Amino acid sequence: MKNISIKCAILLSALSLVALAGCGGTGPEASTEVSIVDPSGFKNVNDKEPFELHSDLQKAFLEYDGSFATCPADLYPDGTANLSDSNPITLTWNYELPEGKEVSSYSVIFGQKADLSDGYRVLGNTEESITFSNPFLGTNYYKLIATYADGTTDESLIHTFEVNSKYPRNLTISGMTNCRDMGGRVTEDGTKIKQGMVYRTSGKNQNGSLTDATTEEMINHLGVKNEINLADSDSYNLALEGTNVFSSCKMDTSSTGGFHHFSRNTEAVKNFFTILSDEDNFPLFYHCKIGTDRTGLCSVLLSGLLGVSLDEVYQDYLFSNFGKIGEKRGIGTGDSHDMLKYVNDLLTFSGASFKNKVYNVLLSIGLSRETLDKVISNLTEGPAPKGNDANQVIARADVLEGTNVEATTDTSDRKHPDTYYVLDSTDKSVSYSFDVSSAFTGQVVAYLGNPSDSTSKKIADAISCEIDGSDIEMNDLTYKEARMGKCTVSGSSRTNYWPVILGTAELGAGNHTITITGTSEGMNIGGIYIFDNATAGGSNGIE
Repeated sequence: MKNISIKCAILLSALSLVALAGCGGTGPEASTEVSIVDPSGFKNVNDKEPFELHSDLQKAFLEYDGSFATCPADLYPDGTANLSDSNPITLTWNYELPEGKEVSSYSVIFGQKADLSDGYRVLGNTEESITFSNPFLGTNYYKLIATYADGTTDESLIHTFEVNSKYPRNLTISGMTNCRDMGGRVTEDGTKIKQGMVYRTSGKNQNGSLTDATTEEMINHLGVKNEINLADSDSYNLALEGTNVFSSCKMDTSSTGGFHHFSRNTEAVKNFFTILSDEDNFPLFYHCKIGTDRTGLCSVLLSGLLGVSLDEVYQDYLFSNFGKIGEKRGIGTGDSHDMLKYVNDLLTFSGASFKNKVYNVLLSIGLSRETLDKVISNLTEGPAPKGNDANQVIARADVLEGTNVEATTDTSDRKHPDTYYVLDSTDKSVSYSFDVSSAFTGQVVAYLGNPSDSTSKKIADAISCEIDGSDIEMNDLTYKEARMGKCTVSGSSRTNYWPVILGTAELGAGNHTITITGTSEGMNIGGIYIFDNATAGGSNGIE
């Protein structure tokens, strides 16, 4: 009977539309907008006005109309309390109870897909309202269910409610803090980052203990299959039953050796993006301890790669202060966690936009175009993103030709690139030959590693670089300025690697060969890259 009623309602609506279309009238009385009457007992549901996920304090911050690079610190909290949770959603209704029936409970199923194939069910009681958390930004589909005492049910049609679509989709998860979906933003290319794919969170025990409600939300609602641990300890892992924990992305945060989080952890970052390039790994979440610094680095790089503007990257970073992270984080503070230390390095690379610069940096640490494009494809929807189609010469270590030196393949965890050369004498060199279709001026980059954190030794004294037999003028960088050094993760010593900008080269159309030669100082090299220099440099937005 229910199916017949629904079909009749739809048919009557369609006939009404035809009749109105044939009237030829104008004005409100000739509107062709006709509502389909829900044949169930659910009436007067409060789904007409958009719901707001963000608290008043969060809204005041998110609605700031200046540059978030210089956002006043009084617009966000100090990170000592858990203020990152979202507002819950409450659906209310009136229910017309059929004669002879008694409701034992109500429930709601909601999701992002119109057929509710991704639907998550929340059980209520006999009250004509249900409160629940973590809907999607924008349009959500739902249906209401009345379960009678005799076990039969009455279901509404699938309807929609709207949630204010302003990012972030911050999440409420029992025992956790600083949790949000990386999806929901519209990028500078006009693409949209998919929701429900990648989540950034705190680690375990940052806001109380994990409970059954944590598992229910993470596994049954958010559907996570994998966990990426960025911390240098397993003690912050959630290790939820049925999930896999990736440990190949553990990062060091010590102040010895490298200059900032990225320079100490390029191989871990490479592993992070390799995981994201596999569509079978989603949904997943990643975390460190508090979900702000190492998690923040990966979030900056991921957002940048997907096309989020630098200003919105800053906004997302500062939003972590709503979580219980222990202390306040700012931008341009100069402290050990200051994100500008690595953002300013990113901005020195060639690229027409922040996205292009991040793309080139990630290429320079050994990721392939195929891997990066797959990450973008996995996580965005809408018009095809603008590619990184400026001139590029990409020569990872596996395609370099060594003279008097053999490639080294290191299988130890995160110590070195998969393949690299050790240039420790003047008779050892690596080279790469390539063709250029049209002339351009290129930024020459080498992926280098050396355990010394010397503040006086110079890169130009450790290696030389020539193109077609002519030396390029090397930038005057000390080892320290080039992010060299050595760090320790979980008791294991590790050499820092960094894509070092060596200088500039003028390339005409035709064939060229670039050669990098060592000295007795010794330098490891994992790749050589040349990027169109027309768009090098940039601004961090701070005057």
